[in-house]
Amino acid sequence: MASVRKTYLKPQFWGFFLLLTFMSQAAFAQNTPFKKGEQLKYELVYNWGLIWAKAGAVTFTVGDTLVDKKKYFHFHSYGTSYERWDWFYEVRSTYESWADENMASQRFIRNGKEGSNFYNRVYDVKPSGIYATFKDEKGNTTYKSMPYSPEARDVITAVYYCRTLDFDRYQKNDSIPLTFFLDGNIFPSYVRFLGEEEWVHPKTGVVHQCWVFKPKLIEGTVFKAGENMTVYVTKDKLKIPVYIETDLVVGKAKVFLLE
Repeated sequence: MASVRKTYLKPQFWGFFLLLTFMSQAAFAQNTPFKKGEQLKYELVYNWGLIWAKAGAVTFTVGDTLVDKKKYFHFHSYGTSYERWDWFYEVRSTYESWADENMASQRFIRNGKEGSNFYNRVYDVKPSGIYATFKDEKGNTTYKSMPYSPEARDVITAVYYCRTLDFDRYQKNDSIPLTFFLDGNIFPSYVRFLGEEEWVHPKTGVVHQCWVFKPKLIEGTVFKAGENMTVYVTKDKLKIPVYIETDLVVGKAKVFLLE
């Protein structure tokens, strides 16, 4: 991301400038179901054979930032395995992304450890291309570039983009295009809309009317390829994910909203 340039305005322009800033921030926030300050916490329950165990937690936070007087969303996610499960699959992983009001990715950072895999990766999105910088455990650096695609989003921005979809427009089994980049590659994908379903939180007993969809995943160190994840988001203006179930490379997982 470009650095913020300092500007010096004459006093008589400050009132007008602040008014424009307020108006632009209000418009920026009104177009999305999430706002600055939103924080969602989830717990992951892992299943392998007869084993069901609370294995980890992840937090998603929405912020914003100004760069060259333009406002961007700043999404932050941190996932960790519980210490008692570190022996099996240790996770200490941070994902950060910056996106404009149209949910177009501008920058993406993936940093941390997932099992035996270490990540220190930065992606910068420019009209001339998507440029990635990878560092390994020893500090060695490699570079990779990908062709620019306005539809290609980093995985965290893609999560929030799905919350902006107008599900009232779709019929059951409709496929909604979704393209994302990860690990130095661009992946064309989609979200399959499954319609409306009632879901009851097993701990609280709260009944949620939900939109349900399945994103097509790529195979990696954690997930299996295909439509093996089901996401439940509240059928309201916030579209908060309350429950996710998915197949993993080893076992399955259920993810519940904590708060």
